[in-house]
Amino acid sequence: MNLRSLRCFLAVAEELHFGRAAKRLALSQPPLTQHIKNLELQIGAVLFHRTKRSVRITDAGTALLDEARRLIAQADGLRHVVQRAHEGRSGYLRAGLITSSVFTEIRKLYSTISRGVPGVTVMWQEMSSSEQIEALHEDKLDIGFLHMPTPHPDLVTRTIVREPMLMAMSDVHPLAGRRRVRLSEFAGDDFVLPLRHMSPIFYDSIIAACRAAGISPAIPPHQPRNLLTILSLVSVGAGVSVIPRTLAAAGFPGVAFKPLRGEAPINEVSVVWRADNRSPVLARALQALGLAPARDASA
Repeated sequence: MNLRSLRCFLAVAEELHFGRAAKRLALSQPPLTQHIKNLELQIGAVLFHRTKRSVRITDAGTALLDEARRLIAQADGLRHVVQRAHEGRSGYLRAGLITSSVFTEIRKLYSTISRGVPGVTVMWQEMSSSEQIEALHEDKLDIGFLHMPTPHPDLVTRTIVREPMLMAMSDVHPLAGRRRVRLSEFAGDDFVLPLRHMSPIFYDSIIAACRAAGISPAIPPHQPRNLLTILSLVSVGAGVSVIPRTLAAAGFPGVAFKPLRGEAPINEVSVVWRADNRSPVLARALQALGLAPARDASA
């Protein structure tokens, strides 16, 4: 039993006339008659009583009629669903984000994606930078918002935030009353940093800045997964940290944020996607963000 035969049956059942049904289907009568005969053979029942003057549907045909309409409507609906997905007008966008990015201008991009691609469901997943890179390589994410990664030939990277970082310390720290501070003044403090394997570029930029300032930071054995956890540890006096400026703008109880004198480490957040991802939903999201789906990651 195929959809073509069911469409032929439905046309005859609704027209009760083979000639009009054939015209409606843009067929000649012989192929239409053959479709009905084949359908009757498959079902094992006569569907129409036909004379030279009339066509009458049988009880078996009446029983088939509602099911035929349902099956054809489902098939037509499936075609519509698939076509919308093919054109990127429906479906899912798997997007990764680092927690701290919601405190930056990137939150406007999140809103742009969520509202700018109607019909598409955005599945946000909080992940570290390294987790997002791995998920992109394994085709578990379509797009990621993360700290600037090392170059990957199969990934396209666009830097969307670049800002100096600030010093974060407990509001009872001896230097909390200063307007500006230097990294060298924290030589005796523990530095609470994210685990290096989770955000290696972010971590290394802080270590490099400390060494340039002439200090070797002591790193306690805490294991924070994101910057909000780091600020929680800083607030209870577990150490100091270096964090993005926009995160400081949101404020945090018990934490003082101070600009750094001299050359401060830079926080970069990028949007990243696979160069070979042909998802029409991703293409729509990139268009909404004003990002051309380039073929290389050199930009």
